[in-house]
Amino acid sequence: FNPSQYSPMTLTPADSVCLEACPTTTIASGLTKTAFTCDYYGRSGVTVSSPPDFWATDYYDKLSYTQQISSLAMSGPCYPNFVAYTPVMNRCVPTVTEEQLLLLASADTGNTSTGDITYMLASMSGDTDKIQEYLEDLLKAWMVIVLCGFLGGLVFSIVWMTFLRYFAGCMAWVTVISFNVILIALTLYCALKAGLVGADEVGIDNSGTSSNTTLIGNTTSWSIGEDPENAETFEYVTYLMAAITGLALLFTLLMIRRLMIAIAVLKVASQAIAAMPLILFSPLIPFVLNVIFFGWACMVAIYLYSCGDLERDDAGNVSISWDETLQYMSLYHLFGIFWTTQFIVGLGVMFTAGAIAAYYWQRESMPKSPIKRSMHRAVRYHVGSIALGSFIVAVVQFIRAVLEYIDRKTKKMQEGNPILKYVMCCVKYCMWYLEKVLKYINRNAYILVAVKGYSYCYSAIHAIKLLIMNMARIAVINTVGDFLTWLGKIVVTGICGVLAFLMCDMDMYTDPDSANYISSPLLPVIVTVFIAYQEADIFMGVYEMAVDTIMLSFCEDCNTSGGPHYAPALLMSALGKSTKKAKPGE
Repeated sequence: FNPSQYSPMTLTPADSVCLEACPTTTIASGLTKTAFTCDYYGRSGVTVSSPPDFWATDYYDKLSYTQQISSLAMSGPCYPNFVAYTPVMNRCVPTVTEEQLLLLASADTGNTSTGDITYMLASMSGDTDKIQEYLEDLLKAWMVIVLCGFLGGLVFSIVWMTFLRYFAGCMAWVTVISFNVILIALTLYCALKAGLVGADEVGIDNSGTSSNTTLIGNTTSWSIGEDPENAETFEYVTYLMAAITGLALLFTLLMIRRLMIAIAVLKVASQAIAAMPLILFSPLIPFVLNVIFFGWACMVAIYLYSCGDLERDDAGNVSISWDETLQYMSLYHLFGIFWTTQFIVGLGVMFTAGAIAAYYWQRESMPKSPIKRSMHRAVRYHVGSIALGSFIVAVVQFIRAVLEYIDRKTKKMQEGNPILKYVMCCVKYCMWYLEKVLKYINRNAYILVAVKGYSYCYSAIHAIKLLIMNMARIAVINTVGDFLTWLGKIVVTGICGVLAFLMCDMDMYTDPDSANYISSPLLPVIVTVFIAYQEADIFMGVYEMAVDTIMLSFCEDCNTSGGPHYAPALLMSALGKSTKKAKPGE
């Protein structure tokens, strides 16, 4: 289509009006006022008897005969409704009805098969109706999403962290004991299958009505016995399981003291959060900064993209080209996105770690508004440390982006050279792993900067030393802490999902005559579960940061002469030491 081949045309923009309800009556039902949608009376330019208000759109019956004929001819001020409409996201969307499909099927459409047209429109209408129903369900069930998703995720996340404060030890010990019991049971099962252990020795009745000596089940009895066909295989598996079980039991016995310290760290982290509950909302600051920054970054990217020159080739294809300056500006902008994103992450870590550290080191004389003071210290004294750490990670991320670009441009070359493909995969994996390591070092370095006020480089080196010197202790704390926080996310998400299902099963959502009737609870429940998981992840992230801060503070305290000096009573009792210990300088 080439517009230059035709004379200039003037297109009249379509007007839109706001209605209390979408029109469902068409002119097929008669020329009534409900079959027409009129322009706002105040801007229509017509005059009728008993004029309605300025925003009226249902005055077709008050028009003169000439004006009604004009409206029927699509010349205004009213316009006929040819199809019914249904509300979708506060918009009125046309709905294809069965009557219209039957009418189309009986119409003359030339060379095109009316059956094909009807089938395609029916399919499109069915898909559209289903999407419309899901979207309508989402809007009607907004109360379910708010109560079970937003409010439920907040409340149950706080309840879970309170639960950890009092029952973290019980949950940790139950988990460790259950793990060892399961290993022992599996070992005994393999030994029974291999015939190394008799059924009588473990208190299992080997009698049964069946002659099969493997796992037997019937209505009266069951038995576990030797499996002659696989006895040799199960014998080797038994030896392997016995070795694993023995190592697990030995590891558990060696780690009892460290496990007690890990439980104490989790409880102290819960106490720190309870002492300053507003810290749960500290992730909102990095979130708002990220939203603002990404809005600005997208706007800059759009401007840079639009600065390119349009070029048309001989075939008429249009493409956009950028000169060397614009290309370098785009790379600079990309690196700026990486750097700023990591900088905001560092700010969030510094805000939370500084406040939690005040609880560990200054419990008896903790300053007022520790969160506000932590934010002030981070912005006033530690911005340079955050900038340096985020710069190092951003460089690695930029290199990874360049490698990804090279990988895509050399796909065809790699298909013919498996060695090149292997090398590219290895380089990309190494850079990915390096980024993960640097982020972990940065997180701990930021914590030490917030805790002790060291420079970034010294904090990074010192953090690595502390991690290596306390490797076993930190491994146990991270394992127990990660498991309990992961379990918390699953529990919070599951509870919110179940409550959403129960709410969607209420009469107001299941009664077809109700204004809030929903066709399926699927989409509202999915959205609720997603929101609840995201909230749980945010709040558990604060808890994980508190655990890491307490852990590093404790390691730093133990590293001092005669330490620890500032550890809370829970940690001191886990170490078997007196809580009345003189602090340095006393």
